[in-house]
Amino acid sequence: MTVPLNDTDFLHVAATTDQLSTIRAFVRAHVSQAGFSELETNNIVLAVDEACANLIQHAYGNDPTKSIDLRIVMRPTEINVEITDTSTPFDPKNAVLPDMRRYFAEHRHHGLGILLMTRVMDGIEYVPAGEGHPANTLILTKLRTA
Repeated sequence: MTVPLNDTDFLHVAATTDQLSTIRAFVRAHVSQAGFSELETNNIVLAVDEACANLIQHAYGNDPTKSIDLRIVMRPTEINVEITDTSTPFDPKNAVLPDMRRYFAEHRHHGLGILLMTRVMDGIEYVPAGEGHPANTLILTKLRTA
């Protein structure tokens, strides 16, 4: 079964790592019904999980008084996952991506979330809080394959 095109759904969660499973289930439920392959679904879920984990851990310090809003918008040509927060603005496109040779040589285990998002999603847009919008929004876009 597929969900209608141009469908929108929302999720509001506390900014704690124990909510990541709720976020993954929410995203998976919508993406898997939207006609994406299992691999594409897994990639989208992983990218959203990484974005939210970074936000929870680095921006909010796992503070349960803070929250994250997710909005999924399905269109005929793409799906957008919008992640909204009120933390200090941080545009992931401005992050320095790791040198993979050095990463593996140093036996590192963390720090690949933003790189992963850029590899599996077709678009990443960041809108910081400002006039007209009180919160930061990260928009992850995946195009539908023919």
